[in-house]
Amino acid sequence: MPRFQNLTSYLLLAIHALLVFLLVFQDKVTIPAWLQPVGRMHPMLLHLPIGLLILAGLLWVFRKEFEGIGFSKLFGFVLSLTALTAALAALMGFFLSREEGYTAEVLTWHKYTGVGLSFLIYGLVLLHQQSTGHKGLFNLTLTISAVILVITGHFGASLTHGDDYLFPAQKESTLLIVTDDTPVFEAAVQPILKAKCFQCHNEQKTKGELLMTTLAGLYKGGKNGPIWVAGDALNSHIIQRANLPLDDKKHMPPKGKAQLTPQEIDLLTAWIQSGADVKKPLKAFADNDPLKGLAQAFLNKSAGPTVIPAQTYTFEAAAESTLEKLNNPFRTIFPIAYNSPALQADFFVRQAYKPGQLGELSDIKKQLVVLNLSNMPIKDEDLSTIAQFENLEKLNLNNSDITGKTLSELKSLSALTSLSLSGTKVTKEALQSLGKMPNLQEVFVWNTPISEKDIAELKKQNQQIRFELGYIPNESERLKLNPPMLVNEKFILTDQTPVTFKHPLKGITIRYTLDGSTPDTLSSPIYKNPLTLSDYTVVKARATKDKWYASDVVEYSFFKGTYHPALAELINEPNPQYKGEGGHTLINQKKGEASDFKNPAWLGYREKPFEALFTFAQPTPLKTVTMSIGKNLGGFIFPPASVEIWGGNDKAHLTLLQKIQPEQPMKDQPTRVEAIQSQLKAGNYTVIKLIAKPVAKLPAWHPSKGQPAWVFVDEVFFN
Repeated sequence: MPRFQNLTSYLLLAIHALLVFLLVFQDKVTIPAWLQPVGRMHPMLLHLPIGLLILAGLLWVFRKEFEGIGFSKLFGFVLSLTALTAALAALMGFFLSREEGYTAEVLTWHKYTGVGLSFLIYGLVLLHQQSTGHKGLFNLTLTISAVILVITGHFGASLTHGDDYLFPAQKESTLLIVTDDTPVFEAAVQPILKAKCFQCHNEQKTKGELLMTTLAGLYKGGKNGPIWVAGDALNSHIIQRANLPLDDKKHMPPKGKAQLTPQEIDLLTAWIQSGADVKKPLKAFADNDPLKGLAQAFLNKSAGPTVIPAQTYTFEAAAESTLEKLNNPFRTIFPIAYNSPALQADFFVRQAYKPGQLGELSDIKKQLVVLNLSNMPIKDEDLSTIAQFENLEKLNLNNSDITGKTLSELKSLSALTSLSLSGTKVTKEALQSLGKMPNLQEVFVWNTPISEKDIAELKKQNQQIRFELGYIPNESERLKLNPPMLVNEKFILTDQTPVTFKHPLKGITIRYTLDGSTPDTLSSPIYKNPLTLSDYTVVKARATKDKWYASDVVEYSFFKGTYHPALAELINEPNPQYKGEGGHTLINQKKGEASDFKNPAWLGYREKPFEALFTFAQPTPLKTVTMSIGKNLGGFIFPPASVEIWGGNDKAHLTLLQKIQPEQPMKDQPTRVEAIQSQLKAGNYTVIKLIAKPVAKLPAWHPSKGQPAWVFVDEVFFN
């Protein structure tokens, strides 16, 4: 024991002398890289002196319960150990304080109170080593140490968890009430940032010089600039960082913290792509806007913000079993607000719709207040079924097959306030029957036979109803068209699934190309009938119309496989974070998306090449092999440096058929799914082996030049 106390005394003296030196010259101190990990151990060690000081205090208070000379040795040992761990924690804390991301004022208080506490405990050790005459001073020092411990802990908690963490102020409930007038930013975006980002980017701790708790801080951004580029999600730092591999040091949130879910990333991406407007409310987005759907899905799953409807409903909620029975891949039923009995029903995929599906909603006819039948083949005779939903408030019949002949059937819907008829064949005469609906406030008739003159007459007859005809440009004014819409939901084609485009406006001409070139407005082929593709094809299309500016070009990659291997085996295992479903991933007909490389549809390789064997049940006359790959340059996902295709009749006798060196990007490019295709020598093959080697070092133009790249593969096709 004397040897331990002597060694401890020397260490304590040396550490405290070092602390004094570091504090005096702290502005000139630079912590070398090899010492920084020591500083990051501060949060782990600091709990030890806290517990030991409390133990020492208890032993001292109840010292009479421990008789004999052994108590003094035990107490001295505990006290010395407390002082040593406190001194080490203070030293590590000083190292950690030299890193960025902490509020200066709070950090200064925490640093000096922490060092002061270490000196006080060192003083307790010295006082205890004096045999007599200092009991009163010892008691006073111990009491002050306990008080300083609480104060130091408070400042430390404020640094890591925010102000008033230890002594929270009494505040009124800050429950967010979300209505249609609430901005999407407040309703959905800000709660995501609060849950996943605020811990490291607040007023007390601003990692990367980025403050995310205020709008001013978000607009300013961090040391790398603004975190989003309005209208350009792919080049926004927050989206790029979220899509990086989890073990990448630039991935955000950092590994070990709560991660953004794919749905949250989709929502943030859609919000930024829409313009990142922090004031635009939910009601300003169209019902078919992807952002509105993502926001509503987030709010329905979240117990944080409370979404309330514009009124209180007195009817009972539908049974959970009823909702489970009615929900399917083509129809979703969900509450319009958290804990609300009122329901919304959305229908999807026109080709999958069956007339009886509408009648099945009779089980929730009292609870149904919003019905979205946009793009569904609803006919005039179906309106009598809709009229049974007595509490319906919003009805969307956009781009349906109604003509308006039976609109009078809806007059029984006394609660209906909003009716959408855009893209239908309704006439002025049909709309005149809407005047009998007492609470109807708005009717949308964009892209219908209704003229401006018709609208003027309807408004004169029905002053309580706002008729929306949409924007009507001047004759001298040109507007830009929206791109063509792709009907296909899958990008793996069969002979029975041609590529189909449509456009909501009438009189549109769709121009397209199949050779990778950009379609022009004069000479490119005109889309008239669905396109039948025989192999991997990049389809580009744009919409054109007289007196309108042509739309932006949309691009889609379609894959097709004639022959299907009986077995796919991985010779090299993928990175554990991106292992998909093993070899089956490559032949399961499930395409990955460029927006979500964490999806199990992808296999990711970085440390070793992608290498896989494909075995057919019998010799197969293959002509091409197409490997579908991902590309996200900001996320280090590049085309492979080289691809080798081997073939033969068995695994032991394979011949190199072709070696490809894909073209490498020379600058940043959009995230996308691409293909590497190989033309094989004529012959029958039973076994095919593919080897794709990742780029060893990222190019000089890349911000992380020199680091290894990733290769991501989701599917391989054989024709």
